[in-house]
Amino acid sequence: MTTGEGKTTTEFWVTTVGGVLIALLPLLVAYQVLTSELADVWKGVITAIMTIVVPPVLGSMAKAYTKARTDVKLEALGLEREAVALESLRLEVMESLGD
Repeated sequence: MTTGEGKTTTEFWVTTVGGVLIALLPLLVAYQVLTSELADVWKGVITAIMTIVVPPVLGSMAKAYTKARTDVKLEALGLEREAVALESLRLEVMESLGD
């Protein structure tokens, strides 16, 4: 994987945003924007959202990856079959020319 590709995934952004929001909660409490009880509630909400969102995203990514790999393997198999067929044809032509 080249540098930067991971930053385009939904998993990356859900995890990053959730992590940043959870990390900001103590600062909001320190600056008295939130009470510690309210920060705990928000931490629970953020964690719950991440728990609900991340598994389906990971499942979707795994499914897409598996499909892409299968497509690549099938294409390679098709190309290999074509190469074998061409080699077989070449050998037939060489034999017919030798006769």
